[in-house]
Amino acid sequence: MPSAPGRIGNDGERDLARELAGALADAGHGRGRDVADSVTHPVHTYPARMHPATARRLVEVVAGPTRAGALLVDPFCGSGTTLVEARFFGVRALGLDLSPLAVLIARAKTWTVSPTRRRALRETAHHLAGEALAAGKQARRSGQGPTTERRPVGFDPNARNRRLSGWFAPHVRRELEDLAARIDEVRSRDAELADVLTVGLSAILIKVSNRASDTDPTKMPRTIARGNVARLFARRIDLLCAGLDDLGARRGPQPEVVQSDARKLGDLVPAGGVAGIVTSPPYAGTYDYAEQQRLRFDFLGLHHREFHDGEIGARRGFAGGGARDAVARWRSDLAAVIDAMATALAPGGRAALVIGDSIAAGRAMWADDDVRASLDDRLALVAWAWQERPALGATEKRVFQDRGKREHILLLERSRGA
Repeated sequence: MPSAPGRIGNDGERDLARELAGALADAGHGRGRDVADSVTHPVHTYPARMHPATARRLVEVVAGPTRAGALLVDPFCGSGTTLVEARFFGVRALGLDLSPLAVLIARAKTWTVSPTRRRALRETAHHLAGEALAAGKQARRSGQGPTTERRPVGFDPNARNRRLSGWFAPHVRRELEDLAARIDEVRSRDAELADVLTVGLSAILIKVSNRASDTDPTKMPRTIARGNVARLFARRIDLLCAGLDDLGARRGPQPEVVQSDARKLGDLVPAGGVAGIVTSPPYAGTYDYAEQQRLRFDFLGLHHREFHDGEIGARRGFAGGGARDAVARWRSDLAAVIDAMATALAPGGRAALVIGDSIAAGRAMWADDDVRASLDDRLALVAWAWQERPALGATEKRVFQDRGKREHILLLERSRGA
């Protein structure tokens, strides 16, 4: 969401349309900052995530009318923003994402296990951090030998080392590899705990690297004090545990998170088995999540071939020639996702889609038009809201022209008769 939000409009069923407009407005108000800083939302950055305040309002709109125990689904769950809000609201939820990193983060942010188990997470993290600090001091006293690099299963160690080369100062790389190796040892006896610890390490990885940000691959050398990696890791797990304590204090089931393609939603839920959907599909030609997270994939040892090949709407798919085919493929993929949602939704069930206009292959992609074109008689668009977004640069001004660039929330409802 931009820091200077644009004008908001809405249409359709009056009360629902006002709620959707409120979901957009919440992101720019003080309430939006409060929600974004609450529970586990601040634990891990993630490019272009739905604003938590928007997610909170939409979960209330979609899940409010449902019966107790009904299932809410996010087929593009990313780092779990909607799932966190579903857990906050006390709703049973299922999240899907093709990215193995997204699945790890979403599971960690909704890990509302017993207080004893959460204490074990905090204690283990501080123990590992203490061991890593001691090992670093010992390495300095002994003359700092070369970094001992891990060998994640299925990764060529030489290729991995080449891809990581230059992204970390030598002492930072040494400390990161040491912590990761200690997490690997935990994994041998407690894989679930190790996955959550891995998210704590992932959360600081870009902050201690020479990469400008998640979305900006520019090399920007940073000065990281020795021992700071272990300290930042422990603090990040403390932040996660505090958020999980707050989230766990509210009644409700822990969401299920599955690595899967949104187009295959029917493999996970029976037809008509979903009461509601809140999700944000990819924006055509805007992001390359597989490329943006490659540094994390390589360092953590996460296999991402399926994600790379199956990512919908990725910017790289619109590069070079074949623009017409890329646009057609995007629309076909979006239609397949909406078809899967229509099949999964129970009669009367609602789906809230947050999606924005974009540029792909040098042309404007009107997100609301593409969604409308994908609907059949099973789904009706009952309410919608939009917020104007600034056109950035001459190209956006040229392609969006008078119609403007917008962020949309589209509320679909499953027909009771089709």
